[in-house]
Order: sequence, then C-alpha cells, then structure tokens
Amino acid sequence: MENIKIYVDFREKDSGVPLILSKLGVKVIYQNLTVGDYILPNDYAVERKNVEDFVSSMISGRLFNQAYRLVETYQNPIFLVEGNLQETLETFPKPRSIWGALTSLSIRYGVHIFFTANPNQTAELIKILANQAQEIKPIEPVLRERRKIKSLADHQLYVVSSLPGVGLKLADKMLRRFRSVRKIFQASKRELMLIEGLGKSKIEKICELLDSPYKPQPKEGYQKILDET
Repeated sequence: MENIKIYVDFREKDSGVPLILSKLGVKVIYQNLTVGDYILPNDYAVERKNVEDFVSSMISGRLFNQAYRLVETYQNPIFLVEGNLQETLETFPKPRSIWGALTSLSIRYGVHIFFTANPNQTAELIKILANQAQEIKPIEPVLRERRKIKSLADHQLYVVSSLPGVGLKLADKMLRRFRSVRKIFQASKRELMLIEGLGKSKIEKICELLDSPYKPQPKEGYQKILDET
C-alpha cells in the first residue's frame, strides 16, 4: 500500500512533527500553505497550535480569523492544541475564556478539536486522522487557496466578520441593517443590540476592541513582525 501523503507548511519544520511523521511512514511534502498547517486526504486540514500560541491568538482575536479561513477553505477543519492545557487553565486569569473559545470553535465554526501533550502524540494523531480520512474516501490531499476577495461587498463582509464573535452570517445581518462598515463601527451599544444573534457579551468585546487605546506589546504577535521589518 502506498504511503499516505500529507502536505505540510514549511513553518512547521521546526516543530519536529513532520520529521516524526516521516519516521512513521508518512510521505511529507513541504509547501507554503496559506491556510492550515497539515493538509490530509479527503479535504481534511489541521491547524496546529501549542497552548501558548492558542491563548495569545485567542487574546489578539487571530484565533477566530484563522478558524474562519480554515472553515471557508476546507470541508473538514481541525484545530490541534499541543501542550499542557491543564497547567494553563490553572494559571490563566480567566480560564472560562479558554473554554469559551474552544466551545465557539466547535459550535459556531464547526471545527473539530483535538488535544495532544507533545510532538510525538501530535504526529501519531495526524497519521491516524489521515489514515481514517483516506479509508472513508480515498482522495489524495488537495491544496486549496483561500477564496480571494473579489468585490467591495466581499471586502466589507471580511472586515466586519473579523470583529470578536462575529462570523460571516452575522456580518451580513449587520451590514444589511447599518448599510456601511463605518456606521457599524460608529453604532452605539443600544443600536448593536437590535441585531439578532449579537448578545451583550459580543457587543462588549466589539466595543472594547474599537474603543481601547493602542498599546503595542514588543515582540508579541504582529508587533514582533513590525519590529523585524
């Protein structure tokens, strides 16, 4: 039987997972992936995050943007969180927010979520996922690019859907009511509450994002990229 083929993003090399996959008999093919870290047979895509990256991307809002891109591009999106989650829950100031993020990924975005302790477990799990995906339907991995924004309306939807807790459908509702992105950003809490599906918690997070002064944190997230350019 031919080895299972998996496309792997070049940035995953240093994680050690691709090397372990190769030793497990998986055919690893490196690519510059625009969405996902591991592309498996039958349109399965895995985004791997260590616990620290998961928490930091949750705080910055990148987490849900990545989830949206994954769901938008592949039929079977998977988030794989690697590391000691229990230790993070015990030390993180607001552990409920982590559970909230995980719940949102599963229920709102339809993302499958798995947990592993280390790169060895991660590689084992990815191989099992690839094996089972291929057994369900023997289709080799297919690389897909994120759908390009082709119109002004698409761009407007993308901007609004990047707000905390706002997906594509909710962004469409907001734009239909307020008619423009600027009016959404200028809307009061009372006005936002008129949108079905936009609860108090989401509104608070949106207002916090829009109203909070910018305080760059050197060497973290996008600030690290800015410092290196």
